[in-house]
Amino acid sequence: GIDYEKCNNCQICLNACSRYFRLDKEQNKIVFDDPQNLCDSCGRCIARCKEEAIIYEDFDEILTFEGVQDPDTLISYETLHKFMISKRSIRGYKNKKVSRDIMEKVLNTMKYAPTGANVRTLQCTIISDDDKIKKLSEAVMDHLIGSSSSYSESSKKAKELGIDRIFYRAPHVLIIHSKNPGDAMNSTIALSYGMLSAQSLGLASCWIGLAHGALIKNKQIREQIAGINGFVWGVIILGYPHSSQRYYRLPSRPAIKTKGLQELNN
Repeated sequence: GIDYEKCNNCQICLNACSRYFRLDKEQNKIVFDDPQNLCDSCGRCIARCKEEAIIYEDFDEILTFEGVQDPDTLISYETLHKFMISKRSIRGYKNKKVSRDIMEKVLNTMKYAPTGANVRTLQCTIISDDDKIKKLSEAVMDHLIGSSSSYSESSKKAKELGIDRIFYRAPHVLIIHSKNPGDAMNSTIALSYGMLSAQSLGLASCWIGLAHGALIKNKQIREQIAGINGFVWGVIILGYPHSSQRYYRLPSRPAIKTKGLQELNN
């Protein structure tokens, strides 16, 4: 609803969401009209109202900070660009667990990742127990040995030598999943947010596609070992990078093939 003692009738909320806000011409004021309770709680009206006149409930803390109105003032392109392109897939970790406080910071960033239609159905399972990670790793390797000729021999040798080719002895495995069949893109964005946030906290990460594929295809691994019912959308490892995992330059990457760029003015 609207707190009319604060509202100055600027109609910003109407601009933000014409679906549920409308102008009552007889009363000359904006009203919130959602008789079927279809509002998806995206919060755009709350964020755009300068007078804090939007009445809401069942929301977490609404944040504001210096620069929120002009996010380009928070960080330069050059700094952000260097930070993002320095992200590497790390496959060697210190034998050190991440604290709950640090992990919560990563998850807090992930929850702000954009989603289609503000659907917020993603869940995250964090596996930190070394024995459980080992059990999951071995199950994934067994799955690869039994289902993929291209990975069969190398996986057998790795298993015999006690080499963790799946999670690289990382201290934490994060699995993103949900009951929503439309969460594929949402999960990819959320994990990207999480990995970049983790990097700012001194952590390293890596996508684990082999585990993702095994969890999708193998119900026993998914439900009995990982304890997940639903769709698995992504798997990453997380931890403090081993000192051997330093990078001193960036490898080359091909340009994205683009149409229409030449039509833009300099």
